[in-house]
Amino acid sequence: MKDVTPGYISKEEAIKRKPAELYHIWKLNEDVHYKYTSGDVAVVYNGNTYNPATIERDSVQYDIKLEVSSLKIRAARITIPIIEYLAINPLDLYWIEVLKLFRDQAPLEASVVFLGQIKSVGFNGVAAEVNCAGFETYLQRGVPRYRYSPNCNHVLYDSKCGLDKALYKADAVLTDLSSDGMELTSATFALEADDYYTFGYAEFGVAKRMIVYHVGDIVRLNYRIPGLVSGNTVIVYAGCDLSIEMCRDKFNNVDNFLGFVWIPIDNPAAVAK
Repeated sequence: MKDVTPGYISKEEAIKRKPAELYHIWKLNEDVHYKYTSGDVAVVYNGNTYNPATIERDSVQYDIKLEVSSLKIRAARITIPIIEYLAINPLDLYWIEVLKLFRDQAPLEASVVFLGQIKSVGFNGVAAEVNCAGFETYLQRGVPRYRYSPNCNHVLYDSKCGLDKALYKADAVLTDLSSDGMELTSATFALEADDYYTFGYAEFGVAKRMIVYHVGDIVRLNYRIPGLVSGNTVIVYAGCDLSIEMCRDKFNNVDNFLGFVWIPIDNPAAVAK
């Protein structure tokens, strides 16, 4: 938390206060930002405009050791369409910061109420509930994070995987969609062998979805992409099952493979007598 000035403290302790809260949602490692305020008019702070929205929060909660914080935010998904996008876009990591300021203070000064990651989004009619976990969660993660497993520990196309995803992408014009919007048809898919795109992903605008199977000219996504219709073009990327065989035969990338193929599969401590 930042130290606040005596002027801010006097506003906080005043009988008549005019606080507003600012909500900043952004995507890690990309220039994608969404800014809202719980106030009735837009707020300009540090050169950024926070637009009014129907949004509120509960109190910040801490675990029994007062180490990990959590927060629930309620919003109208009609006025904040990013909330609906987050609920069905599980491949992306989004962060959220909540600030509080007093609009009648000059100059404006804000204090940090919460900083963390959006974990899940649920809907109840037109209302959405956003569950957030505080930044302290990352300080609880075990080190090292890699596991002894036959499968590769790297994420496909990340810096440690080393593959250039541009070499494994294709632009596919859709000729048909299933009624649930998750099965896509394109002649482009048939140019590769079955399962070439399985465990890869598809992109359309800012939406990104995992491909769960690929057969012929059809791929199926794990979640639908809102607004996607026949005739649109999606970008698809080849998939990997994280096995050393696929790493070698499909991508010729064994030098970067981080799996432990030759460790014993049977646990000697669990062998039946």
